[in-house]
Amino acid sequence: MANAEKTWTRISIIGTNVPVEELIADYEDRSGDSGPTHYLLLPDATLIANRRAIVAGEPIGILVVAEDGESCSAAQMALVSTIEDFVAQWVARPADPGLSLPPALAAAEEARNRFYPNRIVRSASSVPARRAPATPPWPSYADPGPFSGSPEQLRALAPHIVNLRKGKLSDDGIASTTEAGLDDIVEAIAEKAARGFKLMLYAHGGLTDERYGLASAWAYHRWWLSHGVYPLFFVWETGGLETFWQIVEGEERRGRAMSRDIWDYTTDPAVEMLGGKVGKLLWRAMKDSARSASLKGGGAQLFAEKLAARLDPATDIFAIGHSAGSIFHAHFLPVLCANALKVRHLHLLAPAITNRLFADQLIPMIGGKIGQCHMFALTREAERGDNCARVYHKSLLYLVSRAFEDDKEEPILGMEDFQRDAVVRGAFADRIILSPTPRGAPPSAASASRTHGGFDNDVPTIESILRRVKDIGDDELVRPGYPQGEPRVQRAVADANYYGVPPGLFGTGAMPLPNPVAAFPAADPATPAAQAPVKVGGQRVALCIGNDAFAGNMRLHGCVNDAQTWAETFRLQGHEPKILANVTARQIRDEIRGVLARSRPGDSVMIHVSSHGSQALDVDGDEALGDSQYADDKDELLVALDWEDGGLIIDDEWPMLLSAPQGVKLVRFHDFCHSGRTSRMAFSPTGLRRRRSWNIPDSIAQKAYRATPQRALPAEAYGTDLPYLTFCACEPHQFAMEDNGAGIFTQAATEILRGRGATLGAQEAFAAIKAAMGNEQQNPVLEGSALFTASPLFGLPS
Repeated sequence: MANAEKTWTRISIIGTNVPVEELIADYEDRSGDSGPTHYLLLPDATLIANRRAIVAGEPIGILVVAEDGESCSAAQMALVSTIEDFVAQWVARPADPGLSLPPALAAAEEARNRFYPNRIVRSASSVPARRAPATPPWPSYADPGPFSGSPEQLRALAPHIVNLRKGKLSDDGIASTTEAGLDDIVEAIAEKAARGFKLMLYAHGGLTDERYGLASAWAYHRWWLSHGVYPLFFVWETGGLETFWQIVEGEERRGRAMSRDIWDYTTDPAVEMLGGKVGKLLWRAMKDSARSASLKGGGAQLFAEKLAARLDPATDIFAIGHSAGSIFHAHFLPVLCANALKVRHLHLLAPAITNRLFADQLIPMIGGKIGQCHMFALTREAERGDNCARVYHKSLLYLVSRAFEDDKEEPILGMEDFQRDAVVRGAFADRIILSPTPRGAPPSAASASRTHGGFDNDVPTIESILRRVKDIGDDELVRPGYPQGEPRVQRAVADANYYGVPPGLFGTGAMPLPNPVAAFPAADPATPAAQAPVKVGGQRVALCIGNDAFAGNMRLHGCVNDAQTWAETFRLQGHEPKILANVTARQIRDEIRGVLARSRPGDSVMIHVSSHGSQALDVDGDEALGDSQYADDKDELLVALDWEDGGLIIDDEWPMLLSAPQGVKLVRFHDFCHSGRTSRMAFSPTGLRRRRSWNIPDSIAQKAYRATPQRALPAEAYGTDLPYLTFCACEPHQFAMEDNGAGIFTQAATEILRGRGATLGAQEAFAAIKAAMGNEQQNPVLEGSALFTASPLFGLPS
């Protein structure tokens, strides 16, 4: 910056749900010396001025509205830096006629130029108009946090849920909806619609219990509101398949049909046989609940009746149905649209509806009462690569088609094999999107889900829907982006579980998917896994971090993908993952400290990081004195998005940062360069490889050294048995590469750990990963605890 002796900006950060228009009105109406700041900086980097006087020699106050409530975005930081530079020059040369306000400041100041009150403001044609917020403006987004089922959360969620049980309004369970409550919901919808909000009607899948349905609504309702969409979630308590899974587990314990070889000829037919006897009855009951909700007196029918009487027919309505939610909508939408209301878009996610029901109920409406119908579904290969709780080794739709429906091999709309029907294809035209979509697919037609249950929280899928509904161009960003990861549920309630598998079955505990070692135990089958003693702790959690959004040539293209891949890998091994995308060094530190602070003896914690890496001159000599294997004069650095402000994590810092209670098992997976070479392959649309490396100037590295509160002494960093394991993508002097939107190390490691490596010890798994990367010019490294190296990688600490 122009003046390193003094800081000319003073930043305050808030996270708020106050509507943007209220914040703007408050700032623009302030006069004199009221208020501590001069500008309001919105999440989209719009700058709003108030009337507080600007005094030469005093810092400029900026109130930043942060999407995460904690830190500035890259765009906001860039604008703050621009203001800082200008103010420093203005203080030094207040009368310089050649000094012009930066465009953002000029747009904010407009006619009342507080820097140059006597200067004639440039014409409107030369000053970019201030970007007005959306009209009408929508509420700012703030992360609602985990779902706990507290009275405060349920009260806030009540206007956004219709809770049903067996088709009727539910007056028991975690949440309830009464007929008077429907009136309040409809009134809230009408009020928002009058302000320009669209209405979204969401029906979840048919394996979902009330808890998971509420957790999903809580996790995403604020995001929809922040985009001018009023979300209404039908929570139709459909967890009846718990009985089916309990029967399957009973068969497993007796040793029937649990061979671990070719699923098509052993386990899966046995599960289908049980499904034909028991699952068929439960699936039929679920379909009856979906149908009953829209019959006379059903909860959905009452809602449709009240909505039609109150809502302006011109209101923009769209619907989303996930899995069996398509069956719910097949009965509900004809009732909703019986009078004047219309549905502009219907989006079906991995629909479990039969082709026959779709043709009978929905096709006659498409092009009329339903404007367009879109479908997101798995490719045939992804469908066969999916599983149901690792007991049935294909997607749920195979089980529905082969066992749960009345006719074996019943055509199911969400299966690629049954989408060739001419009537079906005519209903969708070119609006069928098979996931995962190829690299380079337009954002409005993109999906990355690889599982049947994954579509409802797949970022590309949901943002594709929003783009179509809101007419957002493929060249525009969706801000704020869809929240990543599974809906979070506080442990005191229970963990989210899409497939309706009761806690404790197949060795799952409370995790979404089981540990395969527990699912197929080698121990005496007479001793059920569910009766094993429970450890103190025993939680499995994971933190997955990916940074792509570096400026200019530094931008990477596979780190966020890596985080999502690792999250799914950890989830498959029974860990509860959280994803962080495009974050600062402070955010990384805070999240790691938070995860470890909440851990207890007996817990297993996995941490993954993909980002840029670098090296800088070692200032304390530990690299040469303490590191006998890789002695040099360089410290290795993790480079975060705020690297220019010292946002680096030095290798000396890790032992202090990773302080965890004794008895916690901690394993890290680092996919970034431990090298500081300046050369870097430029991004190419052909997907050529690029290095996750960037040269960091010594002056910036010094900021990081000064800001690092505690660093390990050489004896702590080397030559001791640290209480954690680290899988590194490469040696300190090498590059970590990414190719076609994924890290080379991540691709190899996750493929191993999703396969045979899931049951291996850490050293054996590392050997398999290293062998898989044998042809690469980067050598992975395994460092850390000898105790953990010899133990099963995904096992709990003993």
